[in-house]
Amino acid sequence: MNILELIERELQTLSPEQQREVLDFIFFLKQRAVARPPRPSRSLRDHPAFGLWKSRQMDALAYPESLRAEWEPPTRPDLLP
Repeated sequence: MNILELIERELQTLSPEQQREVLDFIFFLKQRAVARPPRPSRSLRDHPAFGLWKSRQMDALAYPESLRAEWEPPTRPDLLP
């Protein structure tokens, strides 16, 4: 069963008022797609936060882990003292 057949089957189980709501929602989705042009894709390298840790002498992944370790007790056996 393809998606259109499934939608039709489910639509037939609804009241006429609910079917109108479904139709209104379809129109809403189509209008929203036209009203909002697709964004051009940008590289993350263009984001101002890219390279934020480059000048710091620390591991960007290890630092948040160390902060988390200060607040949470270790749950993994290999991290227990």
